[in-house]
Amino acid sequence: MPQESFEDELMLVGIGSFVFCGAHGCEFCNECFSDHRLTNNIQIMSKLHVAFPAFSEAQFMDRPPISYVFEKIVERTPRKSKGLLVYECQEHHTLDCSACFDWAAIAVKNIKLQAKSKNSTVIPIDISREEKIELLRNMGVDLSPSTRLPQDALEKKFRSAIDASQSFSTLIPKPPFDPLTVSPWSKKTCKRPLLDLVRRGSMREMCAQLQAKMQGKESAWDLYENPFMDIRQTMMTIANNFDQGYKTNLVQDKESKSAICIRVVEVRMINDDTPVMMVLYRRGTRDSPSFEIVKWVQQVMGAPLRQIVATGEEQKLLLAILNANARRLSSTYSVKRHSSGLESAFALSFLLPVGPINQYDMGKLTHSSGCVVCGKKTNSKCSRCRAMEYCGVECQRAHWSEHKPTCNSLQGGEWVEIIFSMNTPEMRRLAAKGQGRIVSWNNMSGPTQDNLKSRPYEDDPVFPTNIHSQNPFLIKLQRGPAILIYDRTRSIEVFLCPENDLNGYEKTMSQMHTGQMGLKIYRWAKRTGEDRLSVCLNRPPPKDPQW
Repeated sequence: MPQESFEDELMLVGIGSFVFCGAHGCEFCNECFSDHRLTNNIQIMSKLHVAFPAFSEAQFMDRPPISYVFEKIVERTPRKSKGLLVYECQEHHTLDCSACFDWAAIAVKNIKLQAKSKNSTVIPIDISREEKIELLRNMGVDLSPSTRLPQDALEKKFRSAIDASQSFSTLIPKPPFDPLTVSPWSKKTCKRPLLDLVRRGSMREMCAQLQAKMQGKESAWDLYENPFMDIRQTMMTIANNFDQGYKTNLVQDKESKSAICIRVVEVRMINDDTPVMMVLYRRGTRDSPSFEIVKWVQQVMGAPLRQIVATGEEQKLLLAILNANARRLSSTYSVKRHSSGLESAFALSFLLPVGPINQYDMGKLTHSSGCVVCGKKTNSKCSRCRAMEYCGVECQRAHWSEHKPTCNSLQGGEWVEIIFSMNTPEMRRLAAKGQGRIVSWNNMSGPTQDNLKSRPYEDDPVFPTNIHSQNPFLIKLQRGPAILIYDRTRSIEVFLCPENDLNGYEKTMSQMHTGQMGLKIYRWAKRTGEDRLSVCLNRPPPKDPQW
């Protein structure tokens, strides 16, 4: 679409029976200083009264405006005549589409959503299916681009990822959460600043940052590229502001399209290392009346303005976290709001430290016992590699372009059977003396209490249950006197010892140079016996998995 066609934006445009600001396609626009709802209501007043017979015309004037139609519904196409535009619907490419430009139906829907939100303890937010998939990817949960997971399954996975990033189930195992049951944080009682307590990271990230510094970069991650990395910076900024005596924050994008007003009411400690920030929050957007938000900024925030720049995607993730936590907050907990009354519509929630998702949770989030595309019961496998399972031909075809590199990587591979052990010889000697423990954690996680695993050495440990049946699964092989082997979910965590299987050990060690720093490799494996794996040693996956 030629850029010059839109250089001279119109003050307003007519699309169907409605009028919108010409720059953004909004009924109400703070930036254009326009409100076209009165004009538009005249066109649909009879339908509004049928849907809401008890409403007055004044109430309809306060209905949620229809916003950003150029981004969501309308496609602007230049005519051959210079300066004239054609407004078609994006779905059908139809001029004056009666289905897509049914503004009355959209207005009625928005009013119902507004009424529902007023009775809710959370702030309404619209995150599309595509946005959820991308946010999950940012958190390390890679779903197939061709995924056909049902909406409810995708939503469950998204909420589970949010919980996992906060270690929610470990910190608050039995919601609802009553903050009054944990001790308050203060500079007098806690020697560490809130900023340090909120900070979370992993060994992988530490190595990436060190490498970036060696290359002269400020950080391994550019700002405003990954909402999940950005939101952790925002959390630390909110904590740092609190350390400096500032309790209010305005989280806003560069274009000032939307903002989240946040006031930290108090901070409490769930344990010695984990603070919880109790917050009041509300969202404001360019396409909604901003009088209360502006007054809050002027009266409550005051000067200097503590503004945090955040993309629209990061704001949506932050609201998703706040909303999820608000639903788990005890109804008996209340806070004192600002005397001006400007916080009466603010929602109450809490923020836990956000960090990398630990390996155990990542395994649960990425594991699927059904069709790799839609999650339904499987009926067939890829006939070439036998590694991927599908519900039918349609999903298999949809997934082929993505699966092809993995499938090709397994063709003609050398499958070597190895015999594994539950303990190394040294561990067995210590177990015989009743000494020693094995402690494990992963470089995707920090060494926090919920990420550490510890068990005593045992003389005769039980072999792990085979949860993979005959299906191939990815394993990590980690170099050492004995090679540590485990899958993403840690359903299997065993050792390949030269004393037990010298041939398998030597063949595996000969492949180590192909992995990261010669220390670890990822390979496909099948469970072939109680203490045996068949491993495709000479064919690595197309890319290393994140765990």
